[in-house]
Amino acid sequence: MQYLVTPGPPPPHSLITASTLCIFMGRSLLVLLRRPRLHQAGRDGADTLTNALCQSSSIALAMYEWPLLVVLAVRVASVPLVQTWFVPDEYWQATEVAHAMAFRYGYKTWEWREGIRGALYPASFAALFKVMFFLGADTPALLCFSWMDSSVPFYSLVLELLRPTHSHLLCGTVLLAVAFSHYPWRRERDSPSAKYLWPVGLACAIRPTAAVPFLPLAVRHLCHSSCRGRLLLHYSLITTVIVAVTVGVDSWYYGELVVVPWRFVHFNVVTGLSSHYGILPWHWYLSQGLPATLTTHVLPLVAALVSQPSRHRDLLPVILWSLLVYSCLGHKEFRFLLPLLPLCLCIAGDHIAFHLAAHAKKTGDSSRLRRTVVFLVLLIPNLTALVYLGLIHQRGPLDTMQILRQEIEVNPRASILFLMPCHSTPYYSHLHSNVTMRFLTCEPNLKFEAHYMDEADLFEKDPHAWLQQELGASSQSFQRPFQPVKMKEGTWERKIMGLETW
Repeated sequence: MQYLVTPGPPPPHSLITASTLCIFMGRSLLVLLRRPRLHQAGRDGADTLTNALCQSSSIALAMYEWPLLVVLAVRVASVPLVQTWFVPDEYWQATEVAHAMAFRYGYKTWEWREGIRGALYPASFAALFKVMFFLGADTPALLCFSWMDSSVPFYSLVLELLRPTHSHLLCGTVLLAVAFSHYPWRRERDSPSAKYLWPVGLACAIRPTAAVPFLPLAVRHLCHSSCRGRLLLHYSLITTVIVAVTVGVDSWYYGELVVVPWRFVHFNVVTGLSSHYGILPWHWYLSQGLPATLTTHVLPLVAALVSQPSRHRDLLPVILWSLLVYSCLGHKEFRFLLPLLPLCLCIAGDHIAFHLAAHAKKTGDSSRLRRTVVFLVLLIPNLTALVYLGLIHQRGPLDTMQILRQEIEVNPRASILFLMPCHSTPYYSHLHSNVTMRFLTCEPNLKFEAHYMDEADLFEKDPHAWLQQELGASSQSFQRPFQPVKMKEGTWERKIMGLETW
């Protein structure tokens, strides 16, 4: 039996995935890493913000009893609320590669042939897959259960928990949050410690662009330190260890000497081939990226930067520098902003706390009504977005894979052809069956050919000619109507159809 998968309305069938569990585990571990360094009262506003940064992003939860329980409850509750598809890299650069590592079959995209992806991140998933295999628990349903992200820290924490994009945070964002908490801010700038480089290095091993926010911070630390020689020694030792480990692991995986960060930068910056996947205007991160990512939280952020820019002189240069670098690249995505969100939310949380405290001091009214109103203004829009984006929007790809799993159980020798935009669904990691599958690829022009068109473009240009050439069937074979299979009465028709001539 062969199946053809084509685009169609997403069926309202349920498939629970848990892309937030990795973040759930990571944030819980952050609580145990260290107690926050509290700044003494009476210091200026910038130190208050620095205190917020050190305490927010779940690190301050060690100070309280109930916030940790709230975070745990939110993480557990978010598991069944994430049943949708966000971007292909969620699967194709993580669980798909891990499945190939662990079970010796699967599909690895062109990035892995060109060596621009590091092996550390998918290896963590592969290790879990192997454990499940040895325990006899490597079923498709469990494998696709993705193991994935004072008043000032309180409001920063509220903003962090309510963001609808929180479900899709990468581990790199968690590592950068840890690094920010260890960075020697204003009152500790003379410290020779460079331990914050360890999580930064690990984040860079996952994605080299994680280095962008920390470049100005590292330069600033070096310029203001009174023991630059010792600091340079620490920088050199940590960088050498991180580079040696990552290059060693990647070279072992690829079977040759590979420096992934260099290849990554060469592909995206030097050759500019990333523009194959779309180019957006230079202002996109400011005009659309940040507003869409922060949602209602962009309001206190903008208000803070307009009304009190000097209060945020520690963090504002980092944000502006990162936006400048990201904006210089033609290819832009919402997820590239994730490393900046902890900083943006700290500023927004500080602004809310500052004005609520100022109002209470001015009026003598410290009732909870105003705080409750602010909380609800932040909660309701984001909760609505969470439900829609987590349960409805773009759920078709995961539903499709569940349907295909059911078909493969009945027909284990089935073949599947995805005639959809490339990487529209997960792949072997959600089927866990070594069946024959094919999809329309969309590799960039790696050989710099003139008038290059990828496979997806060729199919879109002339579907009948492509089918005839690739499948050896006449165009008349595809003109007779297919018989779609109903999922159940009253629902969308399932767009999986038998293709007799394939």
